[in-house]
Amino acid sequence: MLEHGIQAYVDEVNSTLSKIAAPNSAAGHREFRESLMEFFPTRFPAGMTIRNRFIEAPGRQIGIRIYRPAGWQEGGGAALFFHGGGFVSGSVFTHDIYAAGIAETAGVQVISINYRLAPENPYPAAFDDCYFTLEWLAQNGAVMGIDPERMVIGGDSAGGNLAAACALKARDKDGPTVRLQYLIFPCLDTDFNLHSYLENKNDPFLKRSQMMGFWKDYLSGRYDLDDYYALPLRCPDYSRLPAAYIVTADHDPLMDEGEIYARKLEAAGVSVQYRCVEGAMHGFLRARFTSKLAAAELEQLGRTIREAVMR
Repeated sequence: MLEHGIQAYVDEVNSTLSKIAAPNSAAGHREFRESLMEFFPTRFPAGMTIRNRFIEAPGRQIGIRIYRPAGWQEGGGAALFFHGGGFVSGSVFTHDIYAAGIAETAGVQVISINYRLAPENPYPAAFDDCYFTLEWLAQNGAVMGIDPERMVIGGDSAGGNLAAACALKARDKDGPTVRLQYLIFPCLDTDFNLHSYLENKNDPFLKRSQMMGFWKDYLSGRYDLDDYYALPLRCPDYSRLPAAYIVTADHDPLMDEGEIYARKLEAAGVSVQYRCVEGAMHGFLRARFTSKLAAAELEQLGRTIREAVMR
C-alpha cells in the first residue's frame, strides 16, 4: 500500500492523464512527459535563481540548467543531476522538481544536464554527454563559480544509471573527483525477471513492459552487452569508487537492482547508504508537496549531498 500522500499524488496524476493522449512511441513519450508538466508546474523556492546555458562539445552543444539557492556563494561545490525518462524522454524542464528540490534542501548549486535521447541517439550518446559535462566542469569550475574538487553526481532512474556509469569511468580514467554518487531508484541492468520486476510490474509510474522498451531503444536491442558503462551491474570490480547514497522504493520494479548494486559496492569496500522507502513507488519524490514521506526523503538526500560537498 502506498503512503497516503503519495497515493494522493498518484490519484491527481491519473486524473490528469485522461486529458493527455497516451504515448505509443519514443517521440510520443517525450511529448507526453513535457505536456504533463504543464499541469504540474514546478514550485520554485523564494530566492532561487535559474539560468540556462550551453556547453560546446565536439559536433554538438549540451544544454544545462543551473539552480542556485538563496544564499548561494561562489567557490563552493556543486551537484550534477542527470534526469530520468527511460533514456528516451525527459529534460531539464520535466525534472525541475528534482533539481530545484536538491538545490533547496542541500543548499548547493545544482547543474542539470539535457543529454541526447534514444532511439535517435542510442548508447553511448547520453553517457558521453554526461561524462563530457562532468569533465568540462572539472576543467572550468571557475566559470561556474564552483570548486571542481567538491562535486557530487546523481540522478533518478535512467539518470541514476548515467551517474553510476560516470563514477565508474572517472575511476577508470583517473578523471574528475567525485565525492558522492547519489542514485535515486536507478536502472542498472536488463534482468527483467528479478523479483521486484515481477512483483511490481504495474508500478503506477513505471511498468515492466515500459522498461523493457526503454532498454531496447537505448541499447539498440543489444541486451548481451558486457559494457558496464551501459549496464553498471555488470562491472567486475567496484573498488575505489566514490561513496554512494542509493534510494529505492518497495513498489518499484527497479527496487532489487538498486539493492544489489548497494551490496556489491559495500562488498568492494565502498561506503554506502542504502534506503528502501516503504509505501513508495517509482518517481515518488515528485510527491514532495503532498507527501510527508517524500518530503522527508528529499530532506535526507539534501543533507547527505550537503555533507559530501562541505566535508
